[in-house]
Amino acid sequence: MGLGKREENFKRYIKNHFEMQLPPEVSLFYVRGVRVGKNELIKSKINGELGYAACDAGFNPTNSFIQNFGYLAKKNVVRVKEKEAKEFANGKDLKMDLGIKNKYIIVKYGWHIVGLGYYDHDQKKIINKIPEKRRREIINEI
Repeated sequence: MGLGKREENFKRYIKNHFEMQLPPEVSLFYVRGVRVGKNELIKSKINGELGYAACDAGFNPTNSFIQNFGYLAKKNVVRVKEKEAKEFANGKDLKMDLGIKNKYIIVKYGWHIVGLGYYDHDQKKIINKIPEKRRREIINEI
């Protein structure tokens, strides 16, 4: 079973933007959006869903996807200190200059993927993209 066009586009996006390649036992598939999961999940359901959302309609990765697979990224990863990691996990944006291009960024502290942010060149900051419901869990892990 090959990848459909949407799954292939997302796979190409994460390869180009993050230099990320998913492990062979992980699949991308389309069920009401591009989803990610183990190959066996294509045939089974978890709480009525197959896998979980890998990206939004614009192929921007979800925070869940980044927290699970961000460790594989070799590009567009920003390493921060503990204080900044906790602030970001708490929902704060991070002030920093990452150049002239707006882009999605993976925020990492030590071995921990804190979450996904969007670098805004005009504001010179990484805008926090961590859903509010996930923040406490992330803070407790740092």
